[in-house]
Amino acid sequence: MHDIHVSVGAGFENDRRDLGGMAAKALAMFDGPRYLIFECLAERTLAKQVQANDLSAQIALATSYVLPCWDLCRRHGIRIISNFGGIDPKAVARGLNDALDGKACVAAVSGDAIPIGPDEDVSTISKNVYLGASGIAEALSKGAEIVVTGRVADPSLVVGAVIHEHQLADDNWNALANATLAGHLIECGTQVTGGYFADLDKPVPDFASLGPPVATIAQDKVTLSKPVGGGVLNRATVTEQLLYEIGDPAKYLTPDVCLDLTDVQLQDLGADRVLVTGARGHPAPASLKMLACRKSGWLAEGEISYLGATAEDRVRLAEDILKHRLHGTDMRIDLFAGTTNGAPCARLRLAARTPDREEAERAINEIEALYLNGPAGGGGVRKSLASQITTEASFVPRSDLPPPQVEIIG
Repeated sequence: MHDIHVSVGAGFENDRRDLGGMAAKALAMFDGPRYLIFECLAERTLAKQVQANDLSAQIALATSYVLPCWDLCRRHGIRIISNFGGIDPKAVARGLNDALDGKACVAAVSGDAIPIGPDEDVSTISKNVYLGASGIAEALSKGAEIVVTGRVADPSLVVGAVIHEHQLADDNWNALANATLAGHLIECGTQVTGGYFADLDKPVPDFASLGPPVATIAQDKVTLSKPVGGGVLNRATVTEQLLYEIGDPAKYLTPDVCLDLTDVQLQDLGADRVLVTGARGHPAPASLKMLACRKSGWLAEGEISYLGATAEDRVRLAEDILKHRLHGTDMRIDLFAGTTNGAPCARLRLAARTPDREEAERAINEIEALYLNGPAGGGGVRKSLASQITTEASFVPRSDLPPPQVEIIG
């Protein structure tokens, strides 16, 4: 049974664009099946995309990741899997296919979006179920070189490749658990090569140029390595990533398997290599997680600075003015004092949360009004206004959902 090599070119929607090229370069050093994943959907990402209603931006995001590394991937047979399909995987897959002049076999995996019914809370923006790896594996079996999905569980981006390459049965729980563990360890990109580990007492070499991890996956073990770039990969960095966002280590639930981490062992092999063994799997849950995103008002933020010998006194006076004029508003004011070019300076930051946009705008306009209404010498005003989104998780019986839809675009 051949090993599979998987690296990651993005751990969130707006990760460094040079990471994909580094990951492709690292994968080119290995023999055998190779995959490059881009993990681009945080919990609120889809809601933001629905609000923006701009498919061109989603297509631009996908192409900004793929185009810089595609020639290298195509030359070495590296296949790409990503959830940057967002709210419309088919449209993004078509846009990506066009950007590549039809020279790639691109597949779209959809079926995660749940229709919002007429009786739904009017604040609901989106509802998506977390799909597993089956649609990805199907797309790969149909020859896809690039697989574009919407909402899938993060580790499933890796599991889909392993199911396809190892022809795993749906109930090969230990092998699915091992693949899920590999996906969990690399899904956040360079977190495992120093990003999540770095602190003042835990220095990381060449921290400005962290290299991506590569997971070499057999059926019963994973070897993590860092062939290129800065950073560090060792037992300590892997341990911290292993526990990242884990509730019950005996029951890490995904759509593909229930992963038991309690017997996982880490062996430091040196030279930025760690062997991971001991993953155990149990039957996948009967229900899938569904995430609903809803509008929840507005967040207004504003800042203003003061300079000179009395800067700190004036910033406190500005605080008193805002508290008086915005009485009753749910807000927070933070004050900062220091020096700039040797002169005393102070800055005020106000954050106000309100269900009403007009009230939010009034709050930040009061910051700007301090220019003329005192205290004296205010400057450097910054204002921002953003809609707020809350998330609510629930569970949907797997049997109530149709299978994912797989479409070959080009």
